[in-house]
Amino acid sequence: MNNNIIKLCSKTINHFKNLLKKDNSKYLFIGVKSGGCNGLKYIVKPTNEQPLKIDEQIKINNINITLCGKSLIYLIGSEIIWTEDYTGSRLEFINPNASSSCGCGDTFSV
Repeated sequence: MNNNIIKLCSKTINHFKNLLKKDNSKYLFIGVKSGGCNGLKYIVKPTNEQPLKIDEQIKINNINITLCGKSLIYLIGSEIIWTEDYTGSRLEFINPNASSSCGCGDTFSV
C-alpha cells in the first residue's frame, strides 16, 4: 500500500511532528479498538515499538506512521484533521467507512 491510505492536513502533520519530538518516539501508531459509545474508538499514540508484520508502514512528510494491520480495513481513505476552536484542540477523523459516529467524534461504527 502507499501513502494514500490516510490523509493528513498540514496542521495534523505539525501536531504529529511535535508529539513525536516531545515523546522522543520514532513512530506514530494509528489504529482502532473496541470501545466508546459507538463501538469502535480511534487510537493515536507515539511509540518506539517496532511494527508487527501485519502492520502497514507509511511515511508522510518524514513522519513514520504505523497503521495497525487489524484496523486497516476501518482506516482506509480516512482524513485526520487537527482542529482548534472555542471548545479546545483535537484530532478529527473523517472516515468514509463509518456508518455513524458519536457527537464527540472519538468513536464510530461500521
